[in-house]
Amino acid sequence: MTGPRVVTLTADGHPDVSARHGKTLELTAETAIGAAATCVVGVSVGPLPGELPRLRGRVRLVLAAGGLTATVDGEVNPYYASAERLVVRRSDVLDPDTFLVNASAAAADLDRALVERLRDPAARLEVTATEIGTPDPVLLVLLVGGSAALAPPPQVVALAAQADRVVDLTGPGAPAPPLTLPDRRRHGVPDPALLAGARTVVVLARDLDELTAGSPARTALAEALPGARAMVWPAPTSAADLLLAAGAATSPVLHAGALPASPARRRDLAATLAAVPAAGAVTVTGPERGQELASALAELRERLPGHALLLPDPTPGWGVGAIAPPPGEPLDPPLLRGLRRSPTLALLPSAGRATTLTVEPGELAGLLRTAGVSGRDAAGVLTALGVPRRDAYRAAAEQP
Repeated sequence: MTGPRVVTLTADGHPDVSARHGKTLELTAETAIGAAATCVVGVSVGPLPGELPRLRGRVRLVLAAGGLTATVDGEVNPYYASAERLVVRRSDVLDPDTFLVNASAAAADLDRALVERLRDPAARLEVTATEIGTPDPVLLVLLVGGSAALAPPPQVVALAAQADRVVDLTGPGAPAPPLTLPDRRRHGVPDPALLAGARTVVVLARDLDELTAGSPARTALAEALPGARAMVWPAPTSAADLLLAAGAATSPVLHAGALPASPARRRDLAATLAAVPAAGAVTVTGPERGQELASALAELRERLPGHALLLPDPTPGWGVGAIAPPPGEPLDPPLLRGLRRSPTLALLPSAGRATTLTVEPGELAGLLRTAGVSGRDAAGVLTALGVPRRDAYRAAAEQP
């Protein structure tokens, strides 16, 4: 990448612009707003999303109208994909309408002279979004060629097109994947020094067995990319990215849904998880209830002393990172912010350990279904843990 990316937009003023909202700032593609839209500072904005999804890392948003300007810094939400709204938030909520999170300012912080100018329907608002500094490099890792690959989802395609380096582990002669590659394919894992600083890794794999601990590809990448975020396609479970990013083995995975709200259900869950002797890591999620969640996780840690607790890195960004708090470390609110973006609780057998399932499949399928896992996904979990496919689907289908 030769320099920071810059994206420009335009918007119009509107008589109902008040810019009184203290937590958000918004530009809307709508042509009209009402008095209740206290966060909106411009209408008819476009183009959206345009080139905004290409921006990464920290971004500076400059609003200019009639010689007056305002500046807001924030972190790009990698899941921004809205054609109707551009929202800037002081918080870290990552909904598809939000472009920047953890922002330095909201609508209420704008200079009142600029706000007054934006109340004029004839006002033209120029919006410039510029990356601040150099974003973390992106590495694209190819483990499967085009003939065997599924079509990746849009977010993988978008990020792959920005990759700063492509590492090809498919072997010479393998067809190219169905992606636009920004760099030529380099076979084999390069010198770790060439990958230094890569915080996001996009992996296209035939299945996650190709990245299990001990495999040459997994070992080489783990050594070359400590602390990197991971995005894997296709992913067999929604926790696979987090486990990969933590450097843990990735197959098989026991995926057991969200952290239950009631103490009784958490006890049942801990007992079930503890009954799988090969367990090595637990990833968790739960409701946004601060201290209640911290207490629930502390309780689970006490009941599963042989397990490592993995929490998602709360820093917004492409891919998923993970942190492993030591047993005595308090689970304070900043540490728990990332839980909103960790979709499942998963149990991972340690590398080299036996993976025989000692829990009755029907009991485990019931736990999965109660936690909100679909019958098909529950059957997939049982199959990954060694239950014959027919028995796995029967056990999952028998659950309410």
